[in-house]
Amino acid sequence: MPKELTIFAASDLIYITVALAAVALAALLWRRPRRSALRWAVAAVIVLVLSLVFSRIGGAIYNDPRPFTTSHVPPLIAHAPDNGFPSDHALLAAAIVALMLLADPFSAVPFAVLAVLIDWARVGAGLHHVGDVAGSSLMVAAALLIAVAVAPWLAAAITPRVPAAWLRD
Repeated sequence: MPKELTIFAASDLIYITVALAAVALAALLWRRPRRSALRWAVAAVIVLVLSLVFSRIGGAIYNDPRPFTTSHVPPLIAHAPDNGFPSDHALLAAAIVALMLLADPFSAVPFAVLAVLIDWARVGAGLHHVGDVAGSSLMVAAALLIAVAVAPWLAAAITPRVPAAWLRD
């Protein structure tokens, strides 16, 4: 991949991905019955919170120096020489894929492609090892599995406490 494209994908593509996901999710959830949107929101919160918790625990347990600190090859993007595990960019990209999977599995495909591009660019720019981005994706996958198991029960517990007017379709 050309240097300029790698730099763009490693630093700026995540912002475009977030914006596209916000528009896509708004369109997907707007057409849904409100109870279904509430179930999605509960699962989404679980995925996002657990992904963040898992990443903080993982970063505290495992230290992986960034590639440019050990190989002495300058990164394409200036970055602090802190712990590279897990990759925050990869974590966010994977979380977007998970949220799209919860909303509509077919719509997750382009976001999965964008996530792979972001991950590949972060590695190619010399900011992360493959394990850093793979670890982020695995953390989100674990959070997604837990959310799928817990969200229906939690949504059922929350629904009686939501104003009836909000749940009317």
